[in-house]
Amino acid sequence: MSILISNLNFSYPSSSTTLFEDFSLQLNDGWTCIAGSNGCGKSTLLKLIAGMIEPDGGKISCGGSGITNEVIYCPQETAEIPENLYTAFWSDDNDVRRFFSRLCVTEEMLERYETLSGGEKKRIQIACALAEQPQILLLDEPTNHLDAATTSMISSALSDFHGTGIMVSHDRGFADSLCTRTIYLYNESHAFAGGRDCIAYDSYPCGLSKALELRQSGMEQSRGDWERLNSKAASEKQRSAKLEAENQKSKARLSKKTIDSHDHDAKLKMDVARISGKDRTTGDAKARLETQIRQTEAARDSIKKSLRRKEGFSVEKTDYAKPIIIDETTIQAGNYSLSVPHIEITRETKIALTGQNGAGKTLFVHHVIELLEMSGRTKEMLYLPQEISEEQKLSILDDFYKLDEAERGEVLSTLFRLESEPENINQQQLSPGEHRKLMIALAIQKPLSLLIMDEPTNHMDITSVLALENALASLNCAMLVVSHDQSFLDKITNMKLVAERTKESNGVIKL
Repeated sequence: MSILISNLNFSYPSSSTTLFEDFSLQLNDGWTCIAGSNGCGKSTLLKLIAGMIEPDGGKISCGGSGITNEVIYCPQETAEIPENLYTAFWSDDNDVRRFFSRLCVTEEMLERYETLSGGEKKRIQIACALAEQPQILLLDEPTNHLDAATTSMISSALSDFHGTGIMVSHDRGFADSLCTRTIYLYNESHAFAGGRDCIAYDSYPCGLSKALELRQSGMEQSRGDWERLNSKAASEKQRSAKLEAENQKSKARLSKKTIDSHDHDAKLKMDVARISGKDRTTGDAKARLETQIRQTEAARDSIKKSLRRKEGFSVEKTDYAKPIIIDETTIQAGNYSLSVPHIEITRETKIALTGQNGAGKTLFVHHVIELLEMSGRTKEMLYLPQEISEEQKLSILDDFYKLDEAERGEVLSTLFRLESEPENINQQQLSPGEHRKLMIALAIQKPLSLLIMDEPTNHMDITSVLALENALASLNCAMLVVSHDQSFLDKITNMKLVAERTKESNGVIKL
């Protein structure tokens, strides 16, 4: 079933700008990924399609009819129990129940929903959505906080969905496994010189990773074409100016004002020169060149000039050259134990820590932090937790406002390079992702030898993930990164640790 969006207009009552203006888009069967920066309307678009919010103008229809209950929307959050959980799980229809079996949802899990992990709740949410057998399925960031095994399980189940599927996701591996089309949303005024202050889109007939490559190369080509034509127009104008100067000299030579009124022979020669056209060459050439200039400028102005945004950052040089030694040990935490091998972390060590949820990754991170605390080396470290508490958020902002004007400028510059808008900081309008970027921007203002990050890409949009990825790849300090985003890890790390559950002990860290 196709979704047709025609001349959509929408803005939030609290906003002074229009989000969607005369926005038109058609979505067909199969999986489509919706990507773009925070605030570009990804989740809003899903809610408009689901009929959860009403547009200010325009029309959204499915297969020629209006939006119906054939549409199922799965939000990021999983706190609420799906309305059809119990009826679907206990259904007599095997086609309905098979989704729960496919996603390993058990009766025991239903009885303790409130205590389930985020990944377990997400599996139940997806199973309940598929059990409704909708024609349109909308997923908003379905893989946040999920380990690789759970993500793979959900991807496999969703691959059997044959309706129109639309997902908002920054998880390139997950999106690539399902999506054959990517819609990239962006604010025109932020992307192109002279663009409108509303949302536009580019469409790519491929998964998210390839779409991002095509978008980057397309923007570089458009910028290059614009600059080439602009340079050509400038060169043509210089030639035109020279011809104009020659033309003025020619007119001066053909002027009779300097000839004696009684010198009839000289006047006759001047008239012959004008009629013969020998001194009209420069004027004709200039006229032709003016036509060429107009054509060149028209070709230039037909191209959207993509705006270039500075990326990357560097850490203040550190004198900390001493490696961080982690001795072989077994960590006890209640009835849980984690076996850790001998590890030496130097400045060139960039570790990817992976494994299933509950295998001991966070326990290992806390062990490393404790070792640094005991050796008095915490000033060398930045720890970016998976979730930032309200108290920490206030502390982060307080640290920012304690800086002098020059230091605040450096922090804001780093945030801009990480795809945040500085005015959001000044207005204290920070999303969870922006709080994480502010922590990083503050930390790199001082010497740093170890950066510990627990799921740093959670709550970040794809443009922020790419900007952070590029910046960290060139960072000259040791890193310990917990993440399920394999594309992200492949770009920034050079060593792998895997946390696994074993029969002998609950968890083991393996090199």
